[in-house]
Amino acid sequence: MDKKIIFISLWFIFFSLNGFTYSSTENGNIIKIIDGDTVHFLKEGDTKYKKIRLVGIDAPELKQEFGKESRQCLVELIENKPIQLVKFGQDRYQRILAKIKIDQVDINLAMIRKGCAWFYRQYQESLNEDDQKFYDQAEQMAQRQFLGLFKNVKALPPWVWRKKN
Repeated sequence: MDKKIIFISLWFIFFSLNGFTYSSTENGNIIKIIDGDTVHFLKEGDTKYKKIRLVGIDAPELKQEFGKESRQCLVELIENKPIQLVKFGQDRYQRILAKIKIDQVDINLAMIRKGCAWFYRQYQESLNEDDQKFYDQAEQMAQRQFLGLFKNVKALPPWVWRKKN
């Protein structure tokens, strides 16, 4: 019994120190769209925004081919709409990792389905198994249909582009 209590205590301490907040939600609005996977979020009742990194996806950088189109895709999906933010923790840059939902629609997944972002497999453990499966299938479908950035079969994933630039 003592080992179980110690384990649970250590688990809570570990995730608390890492800023981990599993699937807590907040309602509010996106006040600025930086690129296809980064936004500024203002929670209802707050006066200070939070920088959000969309979990499970990686969109082209603005200076990268299809970067501006990816940002515009996100604008069309979320601009001026109240959203629900589902938080998954923080990244090393202190951005909140989150999923954006509008009327129960997973916007991160929609970005992949439209060919506006890649499934970010390097960090897939941030998502549950169902989301991993949905994100993977959405990317495969977008590639098969040559949607968005996948019109270019040689499109360079952002994690590769960043290393080269």
